[in-house]
Amino acid sequence: MIIGISGMISAGKSSLSKKLTKHYSNSLLLKEFEENDEVFNTFLKWLYEKKPNITIGFQSYIIENHSSKFNLILKQLLKKPNKNRHLFLDRFSIEHYIFAKLILQEKEPKYLEAFDALFNKLITKNELPDLVIFLNINFETFKKRIFKRGRETEIKNWDLNFQYFKNLHENYYKIFKELADNFQLNFRIIDVNNLDENQVFEKAIKIIEEEEEQWQKKQLIQE
Repeated sequence: MIIGISGMISAGKSSLSKKLTKHYSNSLLLKEFEENDEVFNTFLKWLYEKKPNITIGFQSYIIENHSSKFNLILKQLLKKPNKNRHLFLDRFSIEHYIFAKLILQEKEPKYLEAFDALFNKLITKNELPDLVIFLNINFETFKKRIFKRGRETEIKNWDLNFQYFKNLHENYYKIFKELADNFQLNFRIIDVNNLDENQVFEKAIKIIEEEEEQWQKKQLIQE
């Protein structure tokens, strides 16, 4: 299966994705970005510094980069044995629409219209996950985790971006749900606020096993 791990910034997507990839022996992980990606890091720095007119370029770069890497890693995955074989996505392509929409809707309508057109051309159905696990956190948990992980750009610009983070958190799931319905995604939610990494991991394993069982039943019916 292709499994997307989704949710707000600092929800624990990367930690869970890594643990799941290790648990399922023939699986691979497609990260949202590499730590040494200079283009991503520069765009992120500019975003938090409120540089103007970078949103379309930033989100388009992420989606296009994700798409090219997805095709390569999927080919690698298909060479592996079928047992315990999954492709985990640490956030996936359509979620970047959420970030773009919340910023661009404050500008003239033509900017969001332009991104909508670009977005619909960049997203292809074969890149969409068979299952999405959405990690849900409240704003206080989000804030604690932002400061705990210590990413300099986020902490240094926290006050400048407080309203942006607040707005993002308030709207993230709402827009995600709209996108999930539009693209007919199969998703499950884990409330991670009072759970440690191992507890979240255990819940994710249970969801995946349930989905695998349902998938196998469908295969038997079709046969």
